[in-house]
Amino acid sequence: MLLMPPMSSVMESHSGQSFIRSTAFGYVDVDAESAESATEEGNAAYRSAGSVLNLADARFGIVDSDYTTSRWGDRSPDGLPVYVWTFRKSSTNRTLPPPVYLLRHEIGHDLFVRYLVPSTKRDQYGGDAPDWLDEMAAVAFEGEALKAIRRRAAVRYAREAKLIPLQRFLTMVHPEMATGSIPASSGQLAPVFEARSNETLQFYSTATAFYDFLVIRTKSAAIIAQLAAAFRDGENLDQWILARTGYEERENGIDALNADFLTWIACDPDYGGGASR
Repeated sequence: MLLMPPMSSVMESHSGQSFIRSTAFGYVDVDAESAESATEEGNAAYRSAGSVLNLADARFGIVDSDYTTSRWGDRSPDGLPVYVWTFRKSSTNRTLPPPVYLLRHEIGHDLFVRYLVPSTKRDQYGGDAPDWLDEMAAVAFEGEALKAIRRRAAVRYAREAKLIPLQRFLTMVHPEMATGSIPASSGQLAPVFEARSNETLQFYSTATAFYDFLVIRTKSAAIIAQLAAAFRDGENLDQWILARTGYEERENGIDALNADFLTWIACDPDYGGGASR
């Protein structure tokens, strides 16, 4: 469990409307009304960095866009990644800010690409890893409320035979990338918070469910970090997954794995099933 540092070690200051607080993960520089939500999101992302990505001390700053000229992912003078977020609707901007619960999802994206599988090419989504692995890292950072929504959607898509089959999921580009909604290799936070592709929600739900499935089948909460390491070592990820789920020697192993995946969704308690873990 991650604990906040003792109050004696917490630095808080008020400079105009800016509210600066040192935190276990680094710092926040936001307005006073957003300080608690920014700190909560940062703490959650920090915990996930350790448990999901095997990053023992991935520290960063969260800064309100009103108080900086930095862009998403820039580094602070201390060398920490800076995650710039719009927390409030400004008087001159009629656009609603993105939901704050998406902040940890986007931090998951950046930490995965920054530390596990960087981007070395243009015109791609995220880093050099397959898009499904990049997205799986981000959804693994999400809070339980959002995960519950994605799990319910996965059950519905599976029942309607609309869940993306693993045979395709493991080879496809991100649906938003395919529509041109996400700027390729921009290095910045994508200004896309609503689905523009008919397959986007299925893609996210499949990523959530497949992550949960792999954690249970491999008995490893750090399966994403292990997949990233296998990718960096040049291994075929399809074969790597089949080997660790018991399907390496099966004829049409991916088909068999997909059938197992669908059966698991129908039975697992977190997805509304009755079977115990």
